[in-house]
Amino acid sequence: MQKRSSRLAADKSPPQNVDEGILKRPLDLTALQQTPGFMIRILQIHIFEEFFAYFAETGFSPAEHSVLVTVRDNPAVTQSEVANALRIQLPNLVKILAKLEGKGFIKRKRSTRDKRAVELVLTARGVQASERAWKMADGFNQLTLAPLGEKDGKQFLEMLSRLVHARTNRHYQAS
Repeated sequence: MQKRSSRLAADKSPPQNVDEGILKRPLDLTALQQTPGFMIRILQIHIFEEFFAYFAETGFSPAEHSVLVTVRDNPAVTQSEVANALRIQLPNLVKILAKLEGKGFIKRKRSTRDKRAVELVLTARGVQASERAWKMADGFNQLTLAPLGEKDGKQFLEMLSRLVHARTNRHYQAS
């Protein structure tokens, strides 16, 4: 404990950066950087920022892109199924669907399986938009994983899939 106190006392130097009148200094995040949740969250933030820049011409958000691809790949999928699969709260999904419907990319219709449910279908324009976005996503994904190289990039995705699968299906022991 004393070691930490002397370190803090030694850190009384002025912060290294000044931004809009707010003094800044690099924070010690060593402990947090050893936790998968923190590192995955920071990576997600970086990827989302890059996504918005890369997909600026399409105007798609990551959520809109995910919804389009999910509807494309799952004929007669319901709103509830999409919300559950993508972990989007239904009221938030409804806003996304309204935007996509307003752009003429999707249509909502009563389910033939369950009259209480609403199915989602891509329009011809939505099929074109989803295909274009998917091709762009391929390039974006390659750029995202490029620092790892091809072999490690594939392995990283496989490991992420295993972690997600284990938690989705509760096939792990929580300590």
